[in-house]
Amino acid sequence: MGLEILKKGGSAIDAAIAIAAMLNVVEPFSTGIGGDAFALIYIPGEKRPLAINGSGFSPKFLTYEYLTEELGLKSMPLTGFLPITVPGALSLWEMIHEKLGKLSWETILTPAINYARNGFPVSPVIAQVWKELEPKLFLNEGAIKTYLINQERAPITGEIFKQPKLADTLKKISKEGSRVFYDGELAIKTVEFFEEKGGYISSSDLADFKAEWTKPISKEFYDHNLWEHGPNGQGLVTLLILSIAEEYDIGQYSHNSIDYLHCLIEAKKLAFTDTFATITDPKWMKISVEDFLTEKYAQTRSSQINPLQAMRDLPIALNMGEDTVYLTAADNDGVVISFINSLFYGFGSGIVDLETGIAFQNRGAGFSLMKDHPNRYESRKRPYHTIIPALVTNSTDDFLYSFGVMGGHHQPQGQAQVFLNMVLFDMNPQSAIEAPRFNHDQFSNVVGFEDPIPISTRMKLREKGHRVVDCVGTNFGGGQIIKKDLRTTIYAAGSDPRKDGQAQGY
Repeated sequence: MGLEILKKGGSAIDAAIAIAAMLNVVEPFSTGIGGDAFALIYIPGEKRPLAINGSGFSPKFLTYEYLTEELGLKSMPLTGFLPITVPGALSLWEMIHEKLGKLSWETILTPAINYARNGFPVSPVIAQVWKELEPKLFLNEGAIKTYLINQERAPITGEIFKQPKLADTLKKISKEGSRVFYDGELAIKTVEFFEEKGGYISSSDLADFKAEWTKPISKEFYDHNLWEHGPNGQGLVTLLILSIAEEYDIGQYSHNSIDYLHCLIEAKKLAFTDTFATITDPKWMKISVEDFLTEKYAQTRSSQINPLQAMRDLPIALNMGEDTVYLTAADNDGVVISFINSLFYGFGSGIVDLETGIAFQNRGAGFSLMKDHPNRYESRKRPYHTIIPALVTNSTDDFLYSFGVMGGHHQPQGQAQVFLNMVLFDMNPQSAIEAPRFNHDQFSNVVGFEDPIPISTRMKLREKGHRVVDCVGTNFGGGQIIKKDLRTTIYAAGSDPRKDGQAQGY
């Protein structure tokens, strides 16, 4: 779909929006206009990428006191109306389109509208996940009627699935732009839906929201500048993992060797320990990003890695989700977008507005209800966010890579592994994204390894004290990469076989 938009003369931005809209239709449990988005945009000649934060804030009239005192909650729920925050993706789409789009909204959104109205054949991977999420869909009338065949079951592989209400909604947006959702006809319908069903999003919450242009954060590793989104996203975690690993001199080890994996896993534990305790909406952060990105921090933390023994005592992590869509696009003007759009957990909150076909995210589940935690729930606050796009440039600000790895808290550790695959081991995009990965869970302090990593390696890591588990059911994410060859100016790309997706160009 993105390729067709580029062929029509569209920009990378147009292509990204078209793909995101189409994924709202064909992978509705992962992404959509009821969710949030972040993007990094490379523009030739600029010193740094543009960054835009399309994550919504919590409702004005839902308070910490109500959650903890009236409802007696100890943690944020994952389903229902309480974890729903203002959807920010659509505002981001329009703002990046206003800045760098070439084609009309109607041209960009028409393919998604057509597939929503006329239907699409459900792929095997999508059918499998949809089936797994069936119990969640039965919790809400709108979800039942929107996403279950005959209100009874998830669609099966090859079955044609239609979403006429979503088609109508996208059609309105194509003609009137994003504000129709925030302070127009769709805003009125959305607020009426929340008021009728007991939700908390108000007309002022929608009308007051707008995505924000922000300043990206970066650090140099092995002569490559890695760019990430700052808080409230977790891009900082990737930079800290790599800072600690580089200070430990991870480059001396062979790829996925025992010492290499031990170093990265321990660096990951340290980075998450620090960021779980600090990352939140920047307005509430007590420690600056700059404090983390210092040589002193990297030296202090790397010195705490014991080469012979894994850390066993870890703090409890916040509860985070895994259903996200990452995409990246580049055009012949040299503009590149690294883009990620998400409902958080599968089908988000499980709440679907039957009249508009919009599934609402559960990003509010990323808040803490601990009284003194920086990421404590507050009204009109953005929660800790898992989704993180990434870009890489060289010392003269030339574009090298755009990439991302999906999968909740696998994202920073997946990004770190893929980045090192590219810059330390000179893998091509497809090899870098396919290479076997580990995934460490901060809450349980267990680590899984993909099967190509030998059993002997896993046994040696277990001897060091790592709590190694079977890889079955472990989240190893999925990702996409675009690379530019500066000698030929040709783009190359790779797409992760762990997920549906493909790399295309012309």
